[in-house]
Amino acid sequence: MRRDILFIILILLLSINTAVYGAQNFAPANKKAGAESAEADIIIEPPAARFAEYEKLTYRVKWLGLPVGIITASIKGIEKIRGRDAYHLEVLVKTNDFCSAIYKIDDRFTSYMDAEGLYTLRHEVHRREGGYKKDAVTDFDQVNHKAYFENFLDKSKKEFTIPPNTQDTLTASYYFRTLPIQVGKRIEYAVCNNESNYKLFGLIEGKGIVRIPKLGRQKSFYIQPYAKLKGQKVKKGRVSGYFSCDERRLPLLAVVRAPMLTKVAAYLSDIEYRQKPE
Repeated sequence: MRRDILFIILILLLSINTAVYGAQNFAPANKKAGAESAEADIIIEPPAARFAEYEKLTYRVKWLGLPVGIITASIKGIEKIRGRDAYHLEVLVKTNDFCSAIYKIDDRFTSYMDAEGLYTLRHEVHRREGGYKKDAVTDFDQVNHKAYFENFLDKSKKEFTIPPNTQDTLTASYYFRTLPIQVGKRIEYAVCNNESNYKLFGLIEGKGIVRIPKLGRQKSFYIQPYAKLKGQKVKKGRVSGYFSCDERRLPLLAVVRAPMLTKVAAYLSDIEYRQKPE
């Protein structure tokens, strides 16, 4: 799994292609005889007004059908960032022993998302991928539309302009969970990655039943996102994904199909919520 594939996965926190699990895992009811639920009967509920303050989602990752690691995505409470209430978000990406013997990944991504404006305030990256290392932070000034990047390893710094309401690759997935969703409609918003400004697009293509190992049958909607950089479509893989139709909009299933017959898939295996600690 290369760094560009990880970016594609993280840009929506995991969308997925039925090619990995087979067409039986997703049943768009209006197209398949004997489907378990008519598409018209599947309602996409309005999103929750706020995120849960403590949420942990665990994903099992497969590469060409083989288990290769775990991704965990957590909301770890609300903290103050430059005087603003912000959701503390964290994603951990770790390969298992089998994959680590070939290409080890041990990454941590941390973001602070403004609880009111629902945009990025700070994004921290700690990446260990094979021989590649990166420890960096980007602070976002959403009022003056500026971002300030600092690499702690080579001591480089960079200031650059960002569009209004910019997301990073981690907050992008949580922001998506707050949007009004309707089949046939498109989403579009700005995402910053590696000090570059991307436009993220996606078409809500349909609804159906997705079967997830351990979680069973889930009502979901399907989206195929893509990104543009400087007006040119990013051609680093094809992403598609399924999100729950309830108010939480959980990413259920995610797959990347990339060149050289690469298929990276992740499916939701565990959901944890807990009360705010005393």
